Amino acid sequence: QPFKTQRPLFITQVELDDGIGNPYEHIELLLDWQKIETILLPIYGSNTGRPSYPLLTLFRAILLGIWNNMSDVQLSKSLHRDLYFREFCRLEWGSSVPVDGTIRRFRQRIVEHDLWEVLFAEVNHQLEQKNIIMAEGRINIVDATPIEAVQSRSGKGKDGTNTEDADAGG
Repeated sequence: QPFKTQRPLFITQVELDDGIGNPYEHIELLLDWQKIETILLPIYGSNTGRPSYPLLTLFRAILLGIWNNMSDVQLSKSLHRDLYFREFCRLEWGSSVPVDGTIRRFRQRIVEHDLWEVLFAEVNHQLEQKNIIMAEGRINIVDATPIEAVQSRSGKGKDGTNTEDADAGG
């Protein structure tokens, strides 16, 4: 389902839909969110009280907080004002946003259900399978293709040829 916002002031709807400049668009497509949601399912089982935010919305918010080194207060404020954060967390413009206490309590529930390590092992595993490392909001794609480096000093290769790079400084 498409993400809906108010009529944009500084960004066009096409740019928002195409993910131009959105650093989280690629992560959205890389992770198997259904598998992550299945891991989260044991957290909420009560049908009483106010309706809660969807499990994936809260987990996505926690991921943003970790990747951007944010406190729960900073994360909640960013969810209020950042369209990319809202889009990633599936929070439509004008909808309520989890406050810092909600985020903190959700994290505590993850820990209480012994799911913290399981969830992050799954996220890391899925990203590693695609040679991707997340670090402070940046996506690093690692190309692990081994290549043979040419030596800067003279030497003989296995076939007896010179392995020295003539262009290398000595």
